Amino acid sequence: MSTSSGRSIGKKASVQFQYLSRKPQRITITLPWSTYQSLLRASDQQGRSLSNVAAYWLEREAETWKRSHVT
Repeated sequence: MSTSSGRSIGKKASVQFQYLSRKPQRITITLPWSTYQSLLRASDQQGRSLSNVAAYWLEREAETWKRSHVT
């Protein structure tokens, strides 16, 4: 990775930058048909995009998982 000035950034600095930026990440997943249909229905009913509803559901489940797995 390099900076706008063309200087090279080391691997450690690159990893640290990734944690600091915290930009949304894109992923591809395969869903059961029934889950896909549920997402479509929720998306239509709420007037939100399919990806927005899916992201919300994933975030909500991730928070639930984190709360139940805190040691």
